[in-house]
Amino acid sequence: MEEEVSKETLFRTKIDKEAETYNTFLEELSEAIQDGRSNFLKDMLDGAHPADIASILPELDSDESLYLFRLLSSEEQSYTLIKMDDETLSLFLDELTIDEISKTLNYIETDETTYLLSYLADDKREKVLSALSKRDSFEIRSQLGFRESTAGRLMSKDFATATLADNVRKGIINVRKKAKEIEDIYQIYITDDEGILRGFIPLKDLFLTPINTKISKITNFSVYSFHYDTDQEEVALAFKKYDLVSAAVVDDLGRIIGRLTLDDILEIVEEEASEDILRMAGVSEDERLSTPIFQSVKRRIIWLNVNLLTAFLSSSVVAFFEETISRIVVLATLMPIVAGLGGNAGTQSVTVVIRNIATGDLTFSNWWEAVQKEFIIGCINGIVLGSVTGLMIYFVKGNIVLGFVVGSAMLVNMLVASLSGSLVPILLKAIRIDPAIASSIFVTAMTDVCGFFFFLGLATLLSHYLIG
Repeated sequence: MEEEVSKETLFRTKIDKEAETYNTFLEELSEAIQDGRSNFLKDMLDGAHPADIASILPELDSDESLYLFRLLSSEEQSYTLIKMDDETLSLFLDELTIDEISKTLNYIETDETTYLLSYLADDKREKVLSALSKRDSFEIRSQLGFRESTAGRLMSKDFATATLADNVRKGIINVRKKAKEIEDIYQIYITDDEGILRGFIPLKDLFLTPINTKISKITNFSVYSFHYDTDQEEVALAFKKYDLVSAAVVDDLGRIIGRLTLDDILEIVEEEASEDILRMAGVSEDERLSTPIFQSVKRRIIWLNVNLLTAFLSSSVVAFFEETISRIVVLATLMPIVAGLGGNAGTQSVTVVIRNIATGDLTFSNWWEAVQKEFIIGCINGIVLGSVTGLMIYFVKGNIVLGFVVGSAMLVNMLVASLSGSLVPILLKAIRIDPAIASSIFVTAMTDVCGFFFFLGLATLLSHYLIG
């Protein structure tokens, strides 16, 4: 055991070193692969963590990484595949044979199997499923039948159960049987004779209770479960809210059909966060480095066109005051200040509100609190920034009215930014449009239009004080 840990530590040390040492290590690997020194490579990989191996493979040429991967045992290959990034996983699954893929599936749970198979083309996936046992093939097919991004699609069908009529001895026997197939067991689920979920027992309580005790006497009936069609984001929020480590998944009748564990939820949180970040920029969450250029353009250009329309709207407001700008040229140099700070303030509000929507802290029952808070923040920021900007303009340009115009426009635009930044995501959520996709475009448009209109409009009203 000590030798295995030391080898794993050695491998990780080599890949975590500074760039020069890391490049030397990659060159050493590449040379060994080209020379066909399989024993040397196997010894180097022996005991290395699958995540570390998965991080090395994309750094090598495709042929070299495939050669290195095939030196691993089927079990090691299975865990390495799971740790790969999406792009690398797709490339590997395209290259691996049906037999190689099917062998790796023998060592992982059904949720991980479903995850890997989702990256295969339909015809290749069908061939892999046909190569599995009838029982495994049936279970995986049924799980692939659930909607994507739901509890049913994410769950593992490997779990330990006992009935209320059983005793502790029977429960322990069931756990031991399942332990041969499952990596982590946190609790045993308790059902009635018809398989309907009734409760659970933590393993600690199960093993510390006398073996002849009835299961029903130590069952915790406050069990938390999810319907198979529950959205993964809702699942993640519940895990966080109730500090869950594992939870059951049930069918329409309340019968347990799977379980979710904390490691599944961590992946969901990362996926949802990445998805929201990409959507806020108007980029598809499916876009990868390997995505064809035309496909990337097609996905992005829709929101760029929407942005173009809002830009024309802002431009038309400026054009409406073209005469004022031509008479007071200094206004053209000050417009970006008002619009730019308003846009940034709006982005801040949008980001905070979308995050609170995503975490479940902001709902339709408390939306007014968020709007009220952002309004107060906008008011304070507007007063402070408007005053500072107005004074700066006065000292630089020597015109107190110009300072007042800019400062007032800043105050109004900060209020518009805060209100729109908080209200727009909530309104989009209400009409079932993802607020992460469209909020920033509409908020920026509102701050530009309102900022320009108030700034140039006030300048027009007070133009006789600005010329001279």
